[in-house]
Amino acid sequence: MKALGDGHTAQRVAGLLRRLPGADFATERLQAVERQLLQQLKRRMDRLESPASISVLAVAMRSVADHPASGASLQDLLQRSSEQGRDEAQAEFFGWVTSQLVPDQARLLSAMSDGSTYPVIHVLAGSRIGLTAEPVVEWVSNIGRNAGVQWNDTTPVFIGRLRALGLVETGPEDAARRVQYEMLETEQVVRDGIARLHKGGLKGHIVRRVLMLSALGRAFWESGRVAEDLTGSFAGSVG
Repeated sequence: MKALGDGHTAQRVAGLLRRLPGADFATERLQAVERQLLQQLKRRMDRLESPASISVLAVAMRSVADHPASGASLQDLLQRSSEQGRDEAQAEFFGWVTSQLVPDQARLLSAMSDGSTYPVIHVLAGSRIGLTAEPVVEWVSNIGRNAGVQWNDTTPVFIGRLRALGLVETGPEDAARRVQYEMLETEQVVRDGIARLHKGGLKGHIVRRVLMLSALGRAFWESGRVAEDLTGSFAGSVG
């Protein structure tokens, strides 16, 4: 009965669209998108061999179609959590994470996806007797330039957000990168931060670390790479 109701709803929507200016063009575009989605879905299902994977895809589709995030109530979420398994929960979480990212952040993840690490520094505020306080400047790194980030000034913000999402983590200072750390310490944002601390009678303490993907970040990247491979295969077949 639900499928029948959905069909009637679709017919009513189509009827309304036909009455709008430019309806023919809009209808053609909608039909083209629908055909592409159906073809892509068929290819994905053909390539997915395990019942569990097919279940994940089915739940993801149902989640998008029947439970739009913007309209989901707390009760809806609790109900869905009682029905989904680990794979479904992971698929939903990774979908949510993707929606939080901007293209330049994807570039940063890509730069670390092969296991590469990058130097990163923080400037901490401290008293004259050496007691450190909270950070004043964070996540200054050369990864933005290396990754081709378009708005490089916001790289520290991008890294901080990736860290908050659990996709990246830091490791101990890499002594072999001494020159790279020293170059980062000459960055204007670092010098300005230290100057503000000195003006306020505080001491700036620089902490050196390396930046890398976390275990969650690697799982997220692999999940996205599989989806991208499927999309690329679809695009090649229609081109």
